[in-house]
Amino acid sequence: MLFKKTFLQTVIPVVLPMALAAAMLQPTFAHSAPVSAKSESATIQSGQVDPPTKLHEQLCEVNPNWAAILGSGAFDLASEDVVGEVKLLQKHFELVVERLGNAKVDDLNASQVKQRLANIQRLREYAAGGVFPQNIFVPGRRPVFIDPWGTHCAVGHLIATSGHPGLARRINQEHQLDELGVITTDGLKEWQLASGLRIEELALIQPHYQFRFSSQTIQYPSEIESLILGDSSALLEALEKGEVQVESRCGGKTLLHFAAAAGDLKLVKRLVEMGADLQAVSTLGCDEDEIAQGGKHSRFEVRWDGSTRVTSANHYLSKGRVYESVRGSFVADVLQDFYGGMDGKNALEYATADPRPSKHGVSKHAYYGKRLPFGNSDKESNPLDEVKNGRAEVAKWLREQGLN
Repeated sequence: MLFKKTFLQTVIPVVLPMALAAAMLQPTFAHSAPVSAKSESATIQSGQVDPPTKLHEQLCEVNPNWAAILGSGAFDLASEDVVGEVKLLQKHFELVVERLGNAKVDDLNASQVKQRLANIQRLREYAAGGVFPQNIFVPGRRPVFIDPWGTHCAVGHLIATSGHPGLARRINQEHQLDELGVITTDGLKEWQLASGLRIEELALIQPHYQFRFSSQTIQYPSEIESLILGDSSALLEALEKGEVQVESRCGGKTLLHFAAAAGDLKLVKRLVEMGADLQAVSTLGCDEDEIAQGGKHSRFEVRWDGSTRVTSANHYLSKGRVYESVRGSFVADVLQDFYGGMDGKNALEYATADPRPSKHGVSKHAYYGKRLPFGNSDKESNPLDEVKNGRAEVAKWLREQGLN
C-alpha cells in the first residue's frame, strides 16, 4: 500500500497534466463554456491571443461578467495600468469584494448574512495569498476548479474552507473546466443558499485562468538534496571523508548558506568549527539569459563548484525530488534556484529569507501556515513548524556571532 501511495503521488502530477493537455485536441471539453469568440478565433489562427491593452479589457477576459458591470461606470478604471496575471487576479477579487460589500442584503436571513460576511473575509484572504490555479488544459482562458497541484479556484476555496471539501472535489470531478452556471453537482445549490452569496455573485467571483503549459525540474547533488529534505548526515559524511570541502559551493551558495536556509543549527555550528566563512556571500548560479535557454520545459542542475546548468526538455517535467515534500519545497523556494539563486546574501539572510515559489505550479508549502490543507484543521500537524523554528534558532545564533 505504501508503494502504491508513493507511486500515485509521484506519477499523477506528471502524467495527468500531460494527458489532459493532449485531450484538448479531442472533443472532450465540448461541454465546457467557451472562453470567448475573440480568444477562440485567435487561438485557431495563431495559437496565441493578442494581449489586451487596458485593465478593463483584462478584467473582462478574466470574467466576461465584468463587461456589463464595468461598462456601467460604477468603476473608474481609466487611470489603471495593465498588470501581470497574479496582480490582475488580485485586482479582480478586490473589485468583487468591493461590490459584495456594497450589495443590499435585505432579502437574507441572519444565518445567511453571517455566512456571507465569513465568505467575503475568506475571499479577501484567498486573494492576498496570491496562489491561484494553473490552466494547463485549454488555450486561452478557462475556469479551473482545482488544478493538478490541488490549488482551488476562489469558489472552490470558499466551498472547501467553509466545511465542504468533499463537495469541492466532486464539483472538480464533474465540472473542472466549466463556468458556474452549468455546474449541476448535487449539493452546490444547498451550499449556495446557505452561503449568503447569490448565484450571480459566485459567477462573478469565478475567474477564467490564462493557459500555461510550462514546467521546471531541479536536481541538486545528493548530499545537498538530502539536507534540503531535512537530513544532513550524507553531507557530514562527505565532509569527514574529504569528498566535499567546507569552502565548497553549489549553485553559488556555500554549505553554510544551505544549512541556514534549511534551519540546521547543528550543521551551521559544525561548519563554523571546520572553518566556514561567516561573512561569505552568495553569487548567482545562472542568469536570466541562461534560464531562458531552458524554454517551456526546463531542467535545472545545481552543481558543485560550477554554474547551474539549464537545459531544455521536449515534455512535461515534475519539479524534482525536493518538491515532493512540504519541507523540501519550502527550503527549495527559499534558495530560489529556479531564478538562478540570490546574489550577495550571507548566511543570516538565507536563514530569514522568504520562500519565492517557482513560476510554474504551486509548492506544497503554500497550503500550510496561513492556509492549512483543505479539510484538515489540526494546526499541530503543520510540517513547517520544525524548519521555521530551526531557521529562527539559526538566525539568532548567527546574530550572536556578529552577523547582520
